[in-house]
Amino acid sequence: MSYPAYEETLRPGRVMTVVGWAVIATAVGIATLVLAVPAGWQDQPPTASDVGVLVVTLAVTVALGIGMMTMRMTVRVDEVLEVRVRPWWYRRRVAPEQITSAEVVHMTGGNSGGLGIRLVPGGTAVLLDGGPGVQVAIRGARSLRFRCNDPEAVVAALRARGASAD
Repeated sequence: MSYPAYEETLRPGRVMTVVGWAVIATAVGIATLVLAVPAGWQDQPPTASDVGVLVVTLAVTVALGIGMMTMRMTVRVDEVLEVRVRPWWYRRRVAPEQITSAEVVHMTGGNSGGLGIRLVPGGTAVLLDGGPGVQVAIRGARSLRFRCNDPEAVVAALRARGASAD
């Protein structure tokens, strides 16, 4: 018996995009101030190692900001439930027969520990913005809560593949 796969990809919400731009702007602003302020306020000008540390810190911070703005979360139900976040290397795969319950929930940053990939009591929450989502209880493992546009379709696809969806 073959059931059609369910798949959707979510982009970050407005909050994540604004925070990403703010991280980049702050990093560039601080680096500019450190390098552009006349050396008279210090005893000596920055050394080469100081500039190197500043450049590496700036590069890492800008990469994090860009990562926040270009993040994509894919939810796929086929032989397994897979929740994947790119460009970060988060991927969680759960066999439907390991799922003891699946329910539709409303997710916000406040009830999920914030936006992004978060550890919450008893499980993990993955969300890029607020809205409807699914919470699954997994036999012998931490629960998983994730944001999706059509949680009823995810729960139905899980049930069709043998998950116990209450």
